[in-house]
Amino acid sequence: MVTERNPEKSKRPDKPGSSDEFIIGPVIHVRQSKKLENKIIVLDYLPEGKGFGQTKQREPIVQGIGTTWFSILEIIAERRGGFKQLDEYSVPKGVESGPLKKVKRRITINDLTNTGHQVLDEAILNIIKRNEKRFVSFFNKAQPITNRIHSLQLIPGIGKKLMWEIIDDRKRLPYLSFSDIEDRVKISDIRKMIMNRIMQELEEEQKHRLFTASSEPTPRR
Repeated sequence: MVTERNPEKSKRPDKPGSSDEFIIGPVIHVRQSKKLENKIIVLDYLPEGKGFGQTKQREPIVQGIGTTWFSILEIIAERRGGFKQLDEYSVPKGVESGPLKKVKRRITINDLTNTGHQVLDEAILNIIKRNEKRFVSFFNKAQPITNRIHSLQLIPGIGKKLMWEIIDDRKRLPYLSFSDIEDRVKISDIRKMIMNRIMQELEEEQKHRLFTASSEPTPRR
């Protein structure tokens, strides 16, 4: 008979506070006011803008995904910007004179164009690969959310058995890379597992968030 264990009970975090907080990495609560993006990956460029009205009155728009919190943004762009999908740009702070002029609004995944949707998975995987250290740190430091669920279990493909294998194995030696995790606990394509969790958080509201900010969009301007 297996005795039920409380995963790392002594390290259980405090109960989440107000709704303007979310969980990232090793179950750290970060206020929404701190969710600003510094860089985006271009998902689509709309040189004629979006919406109704005369084309000349509409502003060119770039739709992109942030490289830190995976926020999906619409940004007013230069009319002759020549933006390419999956290119990386700095997010303007206020109004700027560069290729990206001003953040128009934050949008949801449902507001993306079909073209933007087509490269979303690839963009997220690129971000994960570029930030391997951050995500490996999650597997080294992830802790229980409640007495019943561990943050590792929010990753699609990680059940209770695999969760305990990871917890017990990382006590022996912290993980160094994605390949180190895959070799030691015999799982494959950990990047895709992380991407699937990020997609879950982007597609619908989640009680607990590991890698993204709240999906609530900003109003149209």
